[in-house]
Amino acid sequence: MKTTTARMGRPVVILALAISLVSAADATFSLIGLAIDDPAVRDVVDQYTLFRDLQPIRYLGTARATDWLLDRPDLAAALARHLYPPVERYHVSMRDDGSFDVTDLHALRGSFRLVARGDHRRVYFCRGTFRSLSRILEITGEMVITLEYHDTRQGEDPAVEVASQLYVRLDNIVAHGVSKIVAPLLHKVIDRRVANLTAATQLIGERIARDPERLYGEMQAWTDLRPEDLAAFRKTILEERIAQ
Repeated sequence: MKTTTARMGRPVVILALAISLVSAADATFSLIGLAIDDPAVRDVVDQYTLFRDLQPIRYLGTARATDWLLDRPDLAAALARHLYPPVERYHVSMRDDGSFDVTDLHALRGSFRLVARGDHRRVYFCRGTFRSLSRILEITGEMVITLEYHDTRQGEDPAVEVASQLYVRLDNIVAHGVSKIVAPLLHKVIDRRVANLTAATQLIGERIARDPERLYGEMQAWTDLRPEDLAAFRKTILEERIAQ
């Protein structure tokens, strides 16, 4: 009797194991060639309100230097603030759990975290609130950002080309109901912010690639940088010359 019961139980165990494996496979999906097993990311990608496949941008530097700066988004934001005034209100700070807070005065408040990374590829998950300048519209939601970048040339100089995709999902029920009205506004907001961040990135790339010593001298007078950031910049950018 025990033998019969044991034999009857084996198919049940096998079936349960198969179901668990299928469920695990369903939970994992691929984005820009990276395996993602984050349910929050999948929800945004599967149920986005807006999607943007942004035009690639190019700036002086190397993919290695880009990796270095992406590993330090708070430092990258500080460089942008000081070198490009239109983003001087943009602040990024690290949380204890390794994620980051991001603010842009009263217009933007949120957080982001790195979900996956590969060879010059990254996926980020963001959540936050955006307020229009007139304070008429407040939008809360989540966004998934993908980045793919590679070394190229800009004339005789080493350069990097970056391709990005944005998946945006709004929380606001009203916003979902009037997406045809909200979408044009969001596209304009995205275009404006992307243009500013692109200009800042290109300026940062040029200064790091062509004038790192003078830039380092300027950075020493900035009060919002940590000593370890300056030390890392000196070692990696000035001594190892990873941007050239």
